[in-house]
Amino acid sequence: WGLPHFTLNLKEIFDRRVMNDFVGSYAAGRTPNPCVSCNAHVKFHAASFLADKLGIKHVATGHYARVVEEPGGAVTMARPADASKDQTYVLWPVPGELLSRTIFPLGEYRKEEVRRIAEERGLAVAYTPESQDICFIPDGNYRGFVRKKVAAEPGEIVDKGGRTLGKHAGVVDFTVGQRRGIGVSAPTPLYVTEVRPSQKQVVVGRRKDLEVREVRVGDLNWFLDCGEVDSVQVRYNSVPMSCEIEDLGDGEVRARLAEPVTGVAPGQSAVFYKGDRVVGGGVVCQDPQLRP
Repeated sequence: WGLPHFTLNLKEIFDRRVMNDFVGSYAAGRTPNPCVSCNAHVKFHAASFLADKLGIKHVATGHYARVVEEPGGAVTMARPADASKDQTYVLWPVPGELLSRTIFPLGEYRKEEVRRIAEERGLAVAYTPESQDICFIPDGNYRGFVRKKVAAEPGEIVDKGGRTLGKHAGVVDFTVGQRRGIGVSAPTPLYVTEVRPSQKQVVVGRRKDLEVREVRVGDLNWFLDCGEVDSVQVRYNSVPMSCEIEDLGDGEVRARLAEPVTGVAPGQSAVFYKGDRVVGGGVVCQDPQLRP
């Protein structure tokens, strides 16, 4: 006896909703997260589609997260037992109706426990090495991948006052917060503070120039009431920052941070928490201009 195995060909939708978004974001001066795009548009929808066809109620994935039901019946996620493997940051766009039928079996285990269980059962995945690379760019060369897809035009590297400091070979090579590979010499380290594709400009400045106290967020997906938010996380491995939320209308909010944070870029995810529970999330929709 065995388990039936089904394979779905998702190449077309993956190309359109993940890879094209990845390339287009860099060309537009944004910093994408392809794992977020995949969870939002491909993986969970496809799994639920197949489950419906087979008459199966639940869908299970190998993400490190926990599904929790609030006292009022709302379903959301909580951080997993293994905090070092927490993937709630990339799961915020999963629609509530799909999350409510999802099971995360690994959420209650630490990674070493999962490996031990797999080893005891003779599964080869017990020895699979960790991977931090994007699945469709295994060599990690993001610039090379993007440059094969879009035409990169040269332009200027300028400071925040508009003074030209050098030249670049294309804005697709730069993201906000970047320090290496800028190509401009200076007495103090320079960081990319803004990317302006329409002007073919890359703006650079000091690390202090990257600090912001407010983050504007759109494309929101809420699991709980936004009034419950007590912190926000703006990068995958960053520490959550205490914040207050202001509703701006038109599907956007402003997160006012208790402390300044650096390297917040358009296109990144901002995920809102109440303790270890996910309240909701969205996409940083503009480069914050308010500095501490």
